[in-house]
Amino acid sequence: MPNGTAVGSIAIYSNFPNYTWVADNDEGATCVDDVARAAMFYLNEPDLNTSTTKQDKLNKLVEFVLQMQAENGYFYNFLWGDHTINKTFQTSVAEANWWSWRAFWCLNECYGYYKNKDAAIAARIDKATNALLANIQRDILSKAKTTETISGVEIPKWLPAGSGADQSAILLLGLLSYYQRNNETVVLQGIEKLGEGILLMQKGEINSYPFRAFLSWQNTWHAYGSDAAYAMLKAGKALQKPTWVSAAMQEVDYYYPYLISKGYLESFVVTGSNGTLAKTKESQFSQIAYGIRPMIWATLEAYAINKDPKYASQTATLSSWFLGKNPAQIMIYNSQTGRCYDGIDSPGSVNKNSGAESTIEALWAFQLVEKYPEVVKLLGK
Repeated sequence: MPNGTAVGSIAIYSNFPNYTWVADNDEGATCVDDVARAAMFYLNEPDLNTSTTKQDKLNKLVEFVLQMQAENGYFYNFLWGDHTINKTFQTSVAEANWWSWRAFWCLNECYGYYKNKDAAIAARIDKATNALLANIQRDILSKAKTTETISGVEIPKWLPAGSGADQSAILLLGLLSYYQRNNETVVLQGIEKLGEGILLMQKGEINSYPFRAFLSWQNTWHAYGSDAAYAMLKAGKALQKPTWVSAAMQEVDYYYPYLISKGYLESFVVTGSNGTLAKTKESQFSQIAYGIRPMIWATLEAYAINKDPKYASQTATLSSWFLGKNPAQIMIYNSQTGRCYDGIDSPGSVNKNSGAESTIEALWAFQLVEKYPEVVKLLGK
């Protein structure tokens, strides 16, 4: 790594049956997307303050993220097996993209832990997040609030990737964390602007397709990274924005039951005509942990907000996808090893590889579920 300090890494791929480390010829062996996830997992472990092993892992993972920041303020994503940074491949360049938002979210979440524990790391986090925030304000938050119509569907043009409500959710969570420690008005205004764009991506009515779902990008919804409901619940609650909370609750109340009734979906595409929306494509597979965990977090946040037992029940239903109540009727997550399969390709086909994203997303899901005994009881764990 650039400054020679030891870092922690997470293997992006781990393949059945031996689950040995596997690198990718185009991307590399480990990446910010997965390391940031892992760091936030350790940050939220209940025994972090007493486990020196977990503290050491968190320290090294945070160090990795910090060292992947480019001179332009954004973050590179992948590291090659020889420990050099992949600076050129399309999913690794330092730009306004998923991995930069995930690094921003991770570092802001970790700042509070280090503030009173390691002032030097806290100062580096502050410097790194400030540099990226300047980019966010220049390249994202300064965009004019204009819209465009794609296949008859009105969408915003001021979100990341134009209409990326999926990316916006991660960025919103990072900005919320930053705002809660710095209380800067300009950051609050940026949060509000992103939230307005996400609201515009919510489509359908409670009784008409797609049942108040937040589209992911343009006129498409995809399960992976569909964190809009969770982010709007989290930010809406923290910033006292009942409109945001209500909108997110509608996705949980009306779209999630539809997904469950369909045996879950991978994606859909809609077109608009005369004020109504119709699906032009709906795909059930593949189904992955990253498509289920966002819904679990959202339903748990809904439960935390209003304590209605139906959300505990809904969380248990969603969580059971990992435990065999899925189209393949196979256990996807092994609570003994912590391993999670990479996905379900069809009712008769399961990808038994276990990459970092799948494993950490499953661990994230159950780490939060285990804070709610009533949900654990419903799962029979």
